[in-house]
Amino acid sequence: MARHTDEIDDSTPLAGSRIDVGARIGWLLRTSRVAAGVPLRELAARAGDGDRLSAATLSRVETTGRRSGTVVAAYEQALGLPHAHLRAPIDVLCRTFSYAPADTDPYVPEPTLAGFTRAVDAVQAESPSAQDWLCFAEYHVLTPFGLPADTIRPLVVRLVGEVGRAAGLAYQLRYEALSKLRCSPYADVVAEVIVEEVSRPGMQRPADLLSAITELPTPELIAWCGELLAHESWVVARAGCLGIQNMRSVGGLRRADWLPLVPVYAAACDAAAGDPLREPILSATLAGCPPEFRTAVRALLHTELPEPRRASAWSRNRRNRHYTHAAELAAEITGTSAGETMLTRLLFEVLYDFRATYVVTSSFLLVASPFADGVREVICRSALHGPDKITRHGAAFAFANLMIPFETADPAPWLASADPVLRGAGLDICAFAGVPLDRDLLRDLVVREDQVGYEAMFAAGMAQQPELTELASAPDLPAGVREAARWWLAAGGRIIT
Repeated sequence: MARHTDEIDDSTPLAGSRIDVGARIGWLLRTSRVAAGVPLRELAARAGDGDRLSAATLSRVETTGRRSGTVVAAYEQALGLPHAHLRAPIDVLCRTFSYAPADTDPYVPEPTLAGFTRAVDAVQAESPSAQDWLCFAEYHVLTPFGLPADTIRPLVVRLVGEVGRAAGLAYQLRYEALSKLRCSPYADVVAEVIVEEVSRPGMQRPADLLSAITELPTPELIAWCGELLAHESWVVARAGCLGIQNMRSVGGLRRADWLPLVPVYAAACDAAAGDPLREPILSATLAGCPPEFRTAVRALLHTELPEPRRASAWSRNRRNRHYTHAAELAAEITGTSAGETMLTRLLFEVLYDFRATYVVTSSFLLVASPFADGVREVICRSALHGPDKITRHGAAFAFANLMIPFETADPAPWLASADPVLRGAGLDICAFAGVPLDRDLLRDLVVREDQVGYEAMFAAGMAQQPELTELASAPDLPAGVREAARWWLAAGGRIIT
């Protein structure tokens, strides 16, 4: 694929075990600056630190992807972006991959008691913003100030309860706040709260919590995630797979720590044979594990796992129809015939990569990029009208990772499909738009024990439909439906600030 000479590219193999983290950092900074129409010299002048942040220095930062929280914060301020709009996805990216560059100059909030007090007061208000939560976490992680464990615990409970209901930047910053606290002296407090929340009856939004708790892997977490694979709720079981994938990528554990998981994982695979809600993610998770783990698990299986959903090829040329599709989408978004090389790579990963860590981190970067609105539109179209089932399903699943808010939504074209994956995606969009479903339609859908039933309850919960009260107490409905409705009534609805 042709590309502009000034584009930043991740040239690592699509199917490789490593990505170019620095290139992705530089890409996000450069595209944000270029989209704002700000030359390097002007950005340096706006940053106001000519000695440290000259145009030449900023050019090197973009080109090499040198990680500096202070420099990224300067970009945000100079470009008029919200606090941590760029830093949060970069930090998530770097924590996820063990070989990522260290932060050479971390951002630190004003280390004063007055600043700390304002940060604590903000999250104790009626409706704290995402920026409030991240500032609160930064003070506790990066400065000498901090609340006692017993005092911070109720605030962690509140944050844990908000993460899975937030959309867009409101989600990204809350997730980053929770993850920072998990990777701090408050790690045990965060772990206790997450384990309690995931164990709550009717738990509906466990995936982000499993991702956050596994930012700090431990042998005990391996065992817990293994237990979750057999959970009665397929939603929780799938979250357990995501936790395993994240720990594999974050690293820090010994090979011996993973051995007890082998028989547990094999048993979960055998129990999930033929189950469309569990088997695919078990297959994808195993495919991303080291060869010796895969071999040990497969030796115990009584039923062979199907191959995970993946692209037709892993080459970066026009013979790969899926890479070509991603390149066409990138060209449409950027408005150039050549497209945007890194944007193509990120879209390819979101649509076709079976590794959750690649999909999630690419989603974070796309949402923070100036292309977010265009990405949302082409993903919608690819889900409904993509060239093949692999593309349509990849796009449909992408909404849960992108977490982009929608201003409005019409479930009709999605529900007209016979494909339950697409029907679920349409309901997912309704949830992120806060659009309530028709009462009779809601009642018909929530009793389904599949993705469609889950997403219908998700839409009702995010919109806080009054029908939730009826669903929570209706004796003719399955116990799982009543518990899910009660969970949403207790949790609250969509958060976009």
